[in-house]
Amino acid sequence: MNWLFAPAPQPSLPIAGEATLFPVHRVFCVGRNYVEHVLEMGNEVDREAPFYFTKSAYAVSPPGNVAYPPGTSDLHHEVELVLAIGAPLFRATPEQARAAIIAYAVGLDLTRRDLQAQAKEKRRPWDTSKDFEQSAVIAPLSRATPGPDIRLSVNGTLRQESGIDQMIFGPVELLCHLSTLYHLEPGDLVMTGTPAGVAPLVVGDQVRAEVDGLPPLEITVTG
Repeated sequence: MNWLFAPAPQPSLPIAGEATLFPVHRVFCVGRNYVEHVLEMGNEVDREAPFYFTKSAYAVSPPGNVAYPPGTSDLHHEVELVLAIGAPLFRATPEQARAAIIAYAVGLDLTRRDLQAQAKEKRRPWDTSKDFEQSAVIAPLSRATPGPDIRLSVNGTLRQESGIDQMIFGPVELLCHLSTLYHLEPGDLVMTGTPAGVAPLVVGDQVRAEVDGLPPLEITVTG
């Protein structure tokens, strides 16, 4: 087959301690999944069902230098536990959902908050606020079971901290629900939501994000 131009490289993530790479298919993100974060954003807690937005696989970036994106003056950090899916799921049972999680990671959902606020005000989609280059920074995947706590610090100052068990919808519940809306496939990632404490980043900030038991994530915001 003759391509009109060369296809983009397959987005992928390393797996800690392994030589293999995880090919990224899609990125699903869960909104408003920690009560305190819902409240800090001025929203009502909804326990009826989770809701989602997506990022392109090409938004996935390794830790390191992350460029401050264009079109915003209010870039926010959101630390998240990431699930890596290794088996097809459709209308999954809890047992199937649990078995399909082949790895976990610490992730950083970067958000152009001013664009998100404008979109909300006009009842428009969030795409430009959430899906842009390097907006899904993800540490190496790990086969280890994540520990109880998630946290993020900026320049050594703690900003976000919570227990994973404070999610409104836990990992298995999320996958069971999401698999009623999509045929989930190996290579899909699910970013499970962020706790309270989201705040702006500026050029020069050094960010460290952690989930107990998983490889940490560190970035520097560059101009």
